[in-house]
Amino acid sequence: MNIYQIFIPELGTNVKFKVLPVKDLEDFVKKNKAAKDLRKRILQFIVYNLTTDVAAALASMSRDAAERALEAVYAGCIMLNPGLDIDYWLNIAYSTNPAKFSDGIGKDYNIDQIKKFLRQAENKSKNSSAPSKIKKLNKQKFLGLEQYLKSNVIGQDEAIDEVISALFRSQAELNDPNRPLGVFLFAGSSGVGKTHLANALHKYLFDSNSSMVRIDCGEYQHKHENQKLLGSPPGYIGHDDGGQLTNQIKKNPNTVVLIDEVEKAHADIWNTFLRIFDEGMVTDSKGESVNFRNCIIILTTNLGNDKTVDHIISTGAGFTRNVVFKRETKEVPPRSVVQRNAHEAINKYFKVELINRLDKIVIFNHLNYENCQKIAEMEMSLIADKLSRKGLSIAYTDNVINALIDKGIDTVKGARGISQVRRDVIETPLAKTIVNSSIPKGTIFYIDYLNNSFTFDFQKPTKRKANIE
Repeated sequence: MNIYQIFIPELGTNVKFKVLPVKDLEDFVKKNKAAKDLRKRILQFIVYNLTTDVAAALASMSRDAAERALEAVYAGCIMLNPGLDIDYWLNIAYSTNPAKFSDGIGKDYNIDQIKKFLRQAENKSKNSSAPSKIKKLNKQKFLGLEQYLKSNVIGQDEAIDEVISALFRSQAELNDPNRPLGVFLFAGSSGVGKTHLANALHKYLFDSNSSMVRIDCGEYQHKHENQKLLGSPPGYIGHDDGGQLTNQIKKNPNTVVLIDEVEKAHADIWNTFLRIFDEGMVTDSKGESVNFRNCIIILTTNLGNDKTVDHIISTGAGFTRNVVFKRETKEVPPRSVVQRNAHEAINKYFKVELINRLDKIVIFNHLNYENCQKIAEMEMSLIADKLSRKGLSIAYTDNVINALIDKGIDTVKGARGISQVRRDVIETPLAKTIVNSSIPKGTIFYIDYLNNSFTFDFQKPTKRKANIE
C-alpha cells in the first residue's frame, strides 16, 4: 500500500490517499458493491487523514462548500484507485467495446489508454446525430436525492416528495419514453423556493457546472414573441439564428427547463409546449426535430397567491371587510387555503388539454418561523463560506438571525428579501472593513445586533513567540 498526498483546493488542505493493491480493491468491491453508503465507505477506506485534517477543514465550512469539497476528495479516491468506481467500469463495458473492458473491475489497466479510449468514445458521441440518452443515476445517488433536496430547500418537504415520486418512474424506466422525464407546475407564493428547487434538481441530476435552461415568460407577453422560442420563419430576419429555446436544448439535451412566471406569457405560447409535453419533440424554424425527452420541465406560477394574501391580511367579510394596506405579516395561511386558491386559479387560467399533460401540480407552502431561522442560518453560512476562501471567519449571535428574519422575511414576500438584507447590512460593512483596514488571514469578525443596529468587531490573530530554553 502506497500513500499519495494531494492538495485539494476546494478543501484548502492536503489529503493523503491510499493506493491499494488490486486484490484489496477486488475484495472491497465484492463486499460493498450493494451498500447504500458506498461513497462514504470508499472515503473511509481510502482517505488516510479523513478523521483528522479533512474533518477539521470540513467543520469550518458551509454545507454547500463541504459537499463540493467531499466531491473533490471522492474524485481523488477514484483517480488513484479507478477499480473502485463501479459505474465507471460498467459504463465503459456497456457503452463501447465490451470485449475489451468486460472484466475491468480489479484489473490494473494503463490509465492513459483508458483516457484515450474515453476521448474517442466522447468524440464519437458528439459527432453522432442520434438523440442522446440520459445517463441513469446509480442507485446510491438517486436514493440520496431526497436528502439533498430537503437539506437545500427549506420548508417544502411535501413538494419535494411529490417531485421525487414522479421521478421514480423514470429511474425505474416505467415512464413513457416519448415524453419528457417530468413535467411539473410549481405553484405558490413568491420567495418560497420554487426556482431554488429547480436549480437544486438540475445541479444534482445533471451538471453542477452548467446552468439550467430558463425561459422568462415576461419576455413573451405578445403573440408574435412566441416565434423567438423556435426561431423566425424562413425569409424573416434572424431565421439563421434559430430559436432561443431549441438552440439551448440542441447543445444540452439533458437539463432542467424552467418556464418562469407562466401567467405573464401570452396564451398562444402554450400551443408550442403542448407537443413538447405530450411527445417530447418539437420542430424548429429550420425544420429540425428537437428532442426534449431527456429534460425535466418545470413551470412556476403565483396564480392564486393574491387571493391567499387577501385572506391573511384582511379581517371581516362583506361590507364589514377591512384590508390592512401594510402588506407585511408573519401569519402563515392554512395549507388547505393555499391549495384551494392555487387550483382554482390554475384551472381558470390554463386550458384542460395543457393541465392534462402535466405530471403533477406541486403546491408550495408558505414559510413558518422555523423555516425562516434555517434560511437565515444558510445566508450566514454563505458569508462564512466567502470569508473562508480569504482565510477569514465570522462569529455571530442569535440576535443577528432574529434581525435578518425580521427585516428580510414575511409571509407575503417570502424569503427572497433576506438576500438583499444580507448584502446591504452585513456584507457591505464587512467589505468596507476589509478594503479600508489591514485584515490578515486568521482574523475573526464578531457580529451582533444591539439597539436596532448591527455591530461589527474583529480580532486579528496574535503572534506567539516560541519558548527557547
